[in-house]
Amino acid sequence: MISPFFTHLFPPKFYRDTLKFSKTLYAGAILVALFTTLSVTGLLLMFYYSPDAASSYSSVIFLEESVFGGKFLRALHRMCSHIFLIVIAVHLLRTVLTGVYAGRKRNWKLGYIIFFVIVFEAYTGYLMPMNQLSYWATKTGMELMNTLPFGDFIKNLLMPDDVGGKLTVLRFYTLHVIVLPVFSLTLISAHLYNIRKNGGLVKYADSSDKEDRRKLIGFSLLIGFASILFAIILTFIFPSPLDTAADPSSPPNPAKSAWFLLWIQEVVSWRAVYFNVIMLLIILFYFLPDFRKKYTPDKAVWFSKNDRAVWSTTIALTFTVIVLTIIATFFRGENWELVSFYF
Repeated sequence: MISPFFTHLFPPKFYRDTLKFSKTLYAGAILVALFTTLSVTGLLLMFYYSPDAASSYSSVIFLEESVFGGKFLRALHRMCSHIFLIVIAVHLLRTVLTGVYAGRKRNWKLGYIIFFVIVFEAYTGYLMPMNQLSYWATKTGMELMNTLPFGDFIKNLLMPDDVGGKLTVLRFYTLHVIVLPVFSLTLISAHLYNIRKNGGLVKYADSSDKEDRRKLIGFSLLIGFASILFAIILTFIFPSPLDTAADPSSPPNPAKSAWFLLWIQEVVSWRAVYFNVIMLLIILFYFLPDFRKKYTPDKAVWFSKNDRAVWSTTIALTFTVIVLTIIATFFRGENWELVSFYF
């Protein structure tokens, strides 16, 4: 039942036909709010960050110790990036589980590309603090490239003088603050345009009823502010850690990649060739709508019987990724050996 406040904000029919939680999970509004927050906090961080291998770590120390609110600013940027990755993954998953991918093929492929651009954006940002954690996480991630066809070429393109080198830090910085954000914004704009063009998120936005458009904007802003507030609360609860300065001569044991790539590192630890299998699955999912040309739902339906093979496979793969991430995070000790926990 909708409270009087929300009823005033938007009429029940508007809610039912456009932004019902069970249909959208409000993921779009949340992602736009987080993207905006990341852009603003990232811009402010640029005033203090030095994209130089020799001084990047000290610039982060200066930000946290000498700039009012600097520690919180960096922590909020980090927290929003983590939440953004989780929400965009949930958004992608929701698209498959409700069958929407099959009815909006172009937007599925565009959104799929956006997802991996965002993952790459997060990865390039991982190196910025140039501490032990970020240095070795980035280096480990780059080593995963070697198992791919043309992986060595890609690795040399991104990392011309090793992880801590001057050119590499500058290249990652340029990708993180200019190239990938602009590319992401362009793709996201096209994605939102396609949604409106398909009559999705809200046919009212194209109508002449200004009141409905105002209510749509108001509700979207409400969800956005709630998302930012949630990120701020989590930032206070889980402040951003800052390890010691990067030391290329002192690798941690084990050296682990960024948390969102740990499941891949776990798979590669079994056998490097399995990385190629992962890449093949990623490519196949891009063409998922092309494999389901006969399945054209006219609305979002969770776990449709007509699409059971797709959503069941997706759930199984998602569960596998989560389990592998947990194993790599909590159960891998020195030399990547499995460790036991006794309580």
